[in-house]
Parts: sequence; structure tokens; C-alpha cells
Amino acid sequence: MRFRVSQELRQAVGTEFSLELRRGSLFLDDQVALSDLEGSARLLRTDRGLLVSVRARALIGGTCSRCVSPLQSPIEFNLEEEFIPIVDPVSGAHITAAEAEESFVIDAGLTLDLGEALRQYALISSPSKPLCRPDCAGICPTCGANLNDGRCTCPPRIDAGWEALAAINTNDQEGS
Repeated sequence: MRFRVSQELRQAVGTEFSLELRRGSLFLDDQVALSDLEGSARLLRTDRGLLVSVRARALIGGTCSRCVSPLQSPIEFNLEEEFIPIVDPVSGAHITAAEAEESFVIDAGLTLDLGEALRQYALISSPSKPLCRPDCAGICPTCGANLNDGRCTCPPRIDAGWEALAAINTNDQEGS
């Protein structure tokens, strides 16, 4: 998500601006994408650049941690970062600021790119072990069948530590 901010950078320190964020999809990496991204951004002119505050919600794609089915999880996140320009907005002269190396930058065309900041904050806000549903049964460790679709045809597994107990056949009645 890119926004031209040349006019905003020419304003007095303390001036605020608002942006509405709406995006159908935004790829975070090769495997994860955000969809239905909605939110708002507030830009505050600082003495060094723009302080960007974002409140957003979206659906983040992924896979169920138990059955490996594709899913979309809702997330909400807040982002607050200062973006520092690498060129002076009035003169166009290159700015060498040590802070620019450790923060987000506004490129030489005075375009603010929220993509990397949104990516980082969305990934931090995403569930660490997403589930397709709360009672997900997972997959069979032997054949890999999705147990949400029904039982698999594998014989019941007995843990080696319990084999000796499984071999005991007792005909004891309760209370005897």
C-alpha cells in the first residue's frame, strides 16, 4: 500500500492527516496473504518525518495446525511507526540520517509504503497455532487421512509402553 506524501511532508510539525485503508488482498510472503484489509491511518507530521498510526482488521490465510487444511483467520492489529524521508521534501537533497537505517523510510519519490510495516504487524498478530475449528481432530499419524472427514482404516495404534497391559485379559468383575 503506497501513498504519495510530498504535500504532507511540507506541512508544519504537528499537522495531522487521515487515510482510509481498503485492500482486497495483500501478500505477506509466498505462503501467507491478507484479504479484506480495512482500517484507518493517522499521519502526524514530526520534526523528522511522519508518525503513522494504523488500526486495521483483515483475514489472514494459512493452514490449520492440526489437519493442514487451508483456512482464513480474522486478525486485528495496531501499528505505530515513524517513517523518515531519505530526501528533503522541499529541496530534494538526500538526507543522511542514522535513524533512517533503523526505521521505515519514505523513498526518494516521497512515497510512503506501508507494505512492510503491515506485513510485520500482521504476522505478529496472527494466531501461532490456527485451527480450522475448535474441535479439529487432526490427521492420522499413520496414513495422513483427515480425521475431520471420518475415521481412517488404520488399525488402532498401541503405544509400546502399554503393550504389556494390553496383553492382560482379566475377567474380573467390578468389586471383586
